[in-house]
Amino acid sequence: MFRRTLPLLLATPALAQPRPPLFVLGTGATETPIERIAHALTARTGRAIRTETGNGGQVAARLRAGEAVDVVLNAAPALDALIRDGFALADSRREMGRMRLALAIRRGLPVPQMRDEAELAAILRAASSIGLSDGAAGATSGRHVAALLDRLGSTAPRIPFARGLAAVQAVARGEVGLVITQASEILAEPGAVLVAPLPESAQLITPYVAAVAARAADPEGARAFIGFAGGEGAAMFRAVGFQVL
Repeated sequence: MFRRTLPLLLATPALAQPRPPLFVLGTGATETPIERIAHALTARTGRAIRTETGNGGQVAARLRAGEAVDVVLNAAPALDALIRDGFALADSRREMGRMRLALAIRRGLPVPQMRDEAELAAILRAASSIGLSDGAAGATSGRHVAALLDRLGSTAPRIPFARGLAAVQAVARGEVGLVITQASEILAEPGAVLVAPLPESAQLITPYVAAVAARAADPEGARAFIGFAGGEGAAMFRAVGFQVL
């Protein structure tokens, strides 16, 4: 049923003025799957889809500042606050999947074992520097990682980045010793290798949720995008490490 109705919702009528692209705004952890989903939908329906990403705080701030967005994806606490405050529609809320934090190093370096918190602490003590998302700028993982480093007594220089992917790319270039961020951001960078997810005692599991933005220019198209992302598109979330329930 959804497959039959999707072209009606997203395709451009032959004689009508072309619609502006559907605008999907997500966080760095969701960047790869939403780009793949957008390409798949454009290939199927012909509807142009624009995607942009930032950290969780940046995404929320853009909606709160009044930016017109069709679909928003964010960590569940931030997205639920947007719904509560009237910036996204509660009846469109859908969880896309859950993401874990992981540690990565530059590809080609010896890969250490990290089976428990003690081994994690040893890796952190030996690190020349540690990249992380900037919690002060609203990054979902950044505050958790900073608190974890404090708890484990890490004294290595901490280098914050606006986005986790930027931190992973810096590790791949050899500018930072290691990074702790969302696993999906690590898997998007071929120059870095994912050592392992953090041990459960150090872990942060983040549900990522999509919703139609309150100022959506095309709410029906936005709902169609979310429906596809949570249906056929679920495989694209799984492919980058999301646990899809």
